[in-house]
Amino acid sequence: MDRNYQTPASVTITAYYALSLPEYHMPFHTHESCEIMYVTSGRCLVFCPEETHTLTANQFIFLRSGTPHRLEIGSGHPCAILNLEFSFRQNSRGIPLDELIKGCPSFLGFWDNGEPYFVADDMRNMGYSMKDLIAQLQKKEKDSSYLLRLLFYRAMVELSYCAWRGRKVPGILYLKKACSYIDQNLLEPLSVPEIAAQAGINKSYLQLLFSRLMDCSIGEYITKKRMEQAAFLLTNSSLGITDTAFSCGYNSRQHFSHTFEKFYHMSPSAYRKLHARSLAPDTEGARLLLDEDGKERRQAMKIPPAGLL
Repeated sequence: MDRNYQTPASVTITAYYALSLPEYHMPFHTHESCEIMYVTSGRCLVFCPEETHTLTANQFIFLRSGTPHRLEIGSGHPCAILNLEFSFRQNSRGIPLDELIKGCPSFLGFWDNGEPYFVADDMRNMGYSMKDLIAQLQKKEKDSSYLLRLLFYRAMVELSYCAWRGRKVPGILYLKKACSYIDQNLLEPLSVPEIAAQAGINKSYLQLLFSRLMDCSIGEYITKKRMEQAAFLLTNSSLGITDTAFSCGYNSRQHFSHTFEKFYHMSPSAYRKLHARSLAPDTEGARLLLDEDGKERRQAMKIPPAGLL
């Protein structure tokens, strides 16, 4: 397929959804839009022309337009997914990209790479940027075009960051293994020797990789991830402070509160009071399609029987 990778002038968001699916069987298909599928919990399989990828929490796949793919969620393995579809254009209709291109050189590097798809771990705040953008799309507020532009820019900055960090930088595979192990075991006591052993390298080299590529120590990364989890729970759940502490790997409410206040410069209860918001857990069983005028059409996400594929 002939693809045009000229620098785009604008982008149009064409569809989105936020769903928790107990089971799903999607046939192979292509579409004119690029697509991001981000897993927030559970796991799924994404089939591409020559590879099958298993995505788990805090992983995502980017699919360029025209790339054949299908999604599979097996019975007994529910999966929650944030999905965004968008079309890059050479004309100026839609969200202009000049400010993004000027302010984020890594976006052009990501775009010019031209790979039809890639799978990546969330190396920073990709999930939060997707969640905030989809939440704003759901609100359907008037005069929100500027805010949507900024939120889309943010998502593209995070996407470009993950694509850049995921390239074959010396030691990146070890770093990804370490980050993945940390992310999946935040509720457990974590030690540097244990994490290094899981990554398959010595602890001194792993500490050096975190310092050079993540601009933080291993301990600082663990604290950051736990604090991000805590901030999300305080903002989007009704868990008490003690239960939130336990859900983020802390056995002591006092230790948790002290760490949280040091990190965010306010107590957990003050943070909740300031930032609490209600975010719908999904798009009510539907994928929302947007036309060029911003009008919305609902498409039910039905579960076709596996035997019919």
